[in-house]
Amino acid sequence: MDFISVLHGLHERCSCGRFVPMPTVEESVCCREQPKVCARREEEGTDIHCATEHAGFQTVCLNEHVLRTAHFHYQQDYADVEGMKWKRYTAYRQFVRWCYEYLGRRVRVPLPSCVVSSIRRTFPSTDYRGFQDTNSP
Repeated sequence: MDFISVLHGLHERCSCGRFVPMPTVEESVCCREQPKVCARREEEGTDIHCATEHAGFQTVCLNEHVLRTAHFHYQQDYADVEGMKWKRYTAYRQFVRWCYEYLGRRVRVPLPSCVVSSIRRTFPSTDYRGFQDTNSP
C-alpha cells in the first residue's frame, strides 16, 4: 500500500473531523486516538468533537500572552528558540503539558494533526520540521 493510500485510510478513520494529512504516518494522528487527549477534550462535555474546540486549547496553546510566559520559564532551563518559531515550539510544549502533564526528559509523543495544523495556522512559517522522535538518528 502506498503512502497516499495509507493517509486516505487515516483520514477516513478520523472521528474529530479536523484531520490534516501530515508528511508521515506517525504524525498523522487523530486527537481521538490518544487517551490523554480524549480525557482533556471530554472535560468540556460531549458536544466537543475535537481537542482544538476545547476552550482550554485556545487559552493554553494559542494565546500569545500565555505562550510568552511559558517561553520565559522554558528559557530559564534550556536554550532560547530562535526567531518566530518560539511561539509554535512553545505551543506544542504547552499542548503536551496540558494533556500529558509531564512525559519525562527526552520522551516525546506525536501530536494530533488537528492540533499541529491549528498551531501552524496561528503561527505560520515556511519551514516545518515535523515530529522528531528522540530515538531517531
